[in-house]
Amino acid sequence: MKKLALIALPIAALAIPAWAHHSPASYDTTKRVQIQGAVQSAFFRNPHGHIELQVKDARGKVQTWKIETSAANLLRRRGWVFSKVKPGVTGTFIGHPNKTVPNDIYLREIVFSDGTRFGDKGGNDNVLD
Repeated sequence: MKKLALIALPIAALAIPAWAHHSPASYDTTKRVQIQGAVQSAFFRNPHGHIELQVKDARGKVQTWKIETSAANLLRRRGWVFSKVKPGVTGTFIGHPNKTVPNDIYLREIVFSDGTRFGDKGGNDNVLD
């Protein structure tokens, strides 16, 4: 029994990072949505970053949207300045909607209220993969 535990533990430890990193397959990459709102929180780490956005719906009710980004090191190489994405900052967030989870997108581009743009305005999604 101890031998089984000694073998199973390292295998399980290796599976955790594989489970944590996933592809954007749960997002519909044939569609793009634009949402406007204010950043509530943001962190950029590998393998993915996350942003929570406060968005007003058509009735004026505030909803929280979850936004997933590409890897932090890739975004940094593409010129993203993470300190710009901080609580209270507003802008338009453009990405692929989740196929099954509402209010969830895989981010491709941000256009801040001051006109600063992160991402590829030409829609070339591959630059962020």
